[in-house]
Amino acid sequence: MSELKIKKLQNALKGVADYAIVNVGPNFFYLTGVWPLASMERPFFLVVPADNEPFIVAPELYTPDIKNIEVEKILYKDGENPFSILAKRLKKGIVLIDDIMTASHALRIQMNLDGYSFDLLSSIISKLRAVKSEEEVELIKKATNIVDKSFKKIVQEIYSGITENELAQVLNEYMMYYGADGLAFETIVASGPNSAEPHHLTGKRKIRKGDAIIIDYGARYRGYVSDITRTVYFGSVDTKFLEVYETVKKAQEAAVNFAKPGVEAREIDRAARSVIEANGYGPNFTHRTGHGIGVEVHEQPFLDSYNTLKIENGMVFTVEPGIYIEGKFGVRIEDDVILKNRAERLTRSSRSLITI
Repeated sequence: MSELKIKKLQNALKGVADYAIVNVGPNFFYLTGVWPLASMERPFFLVVPADNEPFIVAPELYTPDIKNIEVEKILYKDGENPFSILAKRLKKGIVLIDDIMTASHALRIQMNLDGYSFDLLSSIISKLRAVKSEEEVELIKKATNIVDKSFKKIVQEIYSGITENELAQVLNEYMMYYGADGLAFETIVASGPNSAEPHHLTGKRKIRKGDAIIIDYGARYRGYVSDITRTVYFGSVDTKFLEVYETVKKAQEAAVNFAKPGVEAREIDRAARSVIEANGYGPNFTHRTGHGIGVEVHEQPFLDSYNTLKIENGMVFTVEPGIYIEGKFGVRIEDDVILKNRAERLTRSSRSLITI
C-alpha cells in the first residue's frame, strides 16, 4: 500500500469531506497497489477517513487478494450485510463515493447512512492522480517502450489481403512478447475509409493498396498504461493524403511545444486546433487533442476546449490531433508526453509518414 498516496488523499479530504469510499478498480489500485479480480456483484470497499486509519470492507472469499494490504480488514460472509457493517463504523458527515461504484451499491450505502451528505470521489482524487511520481513515470515509460518496439514490428506485417482483425491480433501478440501484462484497451486497426472513423470497431475488412491505416493501441505494464496512434500508408501516397498528414503533424508539434507549467489544458487544445483550422480542416477535427494517462487510459488532464485545469510538472498525457475525411481516409498522430518544465515525448517511434 502506498501510505504517501493515502496521506495525500486524507489531506485533500480535510475541510471538504469526512470519508472516501473507494471501490475496487483504478482508484483502489492507485491507493493500495492491488487490483483484486473481484466482480461488481459483491460490495468491496477501501474506506479512507479524513482523520482516522483506513480500513477495507470485503467479501471473505477475496481474503488472498488483499493479504498484503496493511490496513484493518473487515471480512463478511455471503448472507451478511456489508452496508450495515459499514454504517456502524462511520460517524455522520460528508462521504465521497467512487465514481465507478455500481448504482445499486451507491444507493444501498446512502440508504444505510441516513443523515449523511454525498458527493463524487473524482472531485478530489482525479487531481491527485494527474501528477505522477517518478515511480509511476518509469512504469509508463516501460509501457511506451513496449508499444514502440511493437510498432517497428507490425509495419513489417502489413500486406495486401490481411484483415484489420488479423493485424490487430498480431500487434497484440507483439505487445505481450515485449513484456506487456495486458492491453491498455482494445486495439484499433482502421483501414481505408474506415480510418475516417475516429473510434472504428476493428473488423474483417481486408487491407489493400492505396489504404491509409490508423493503428491505435496501448500496453499495460504493472498497472500503468501507454497509448499511441500511428497512421501509415499502404502503397503510393496520394497528394491530398500527404497534405492532411503534414497538417496533423504540424498541429501536434504546436500542441507539444505549447505545453508548459501553468498553461491551461484548453490552451494546448487550442494550439493544435488553430493549426488545423488555419488549413481549412477545422470541421474534420472532431475530438479533443488529448487526455491524461496513468492507471487508466483516460484521466486528467483532459486536453479539450473547456478544461481550465493548469498543467503541472509530472503530468503525463497524450497529444493526438486528427483529421477525418468521411468516406476516404483519416490521419491521427498520437504520442505520450510528460511535462518536465517543457513537454517531452515518451514514445520514440517515428512520426514521419511510413509507407509500405
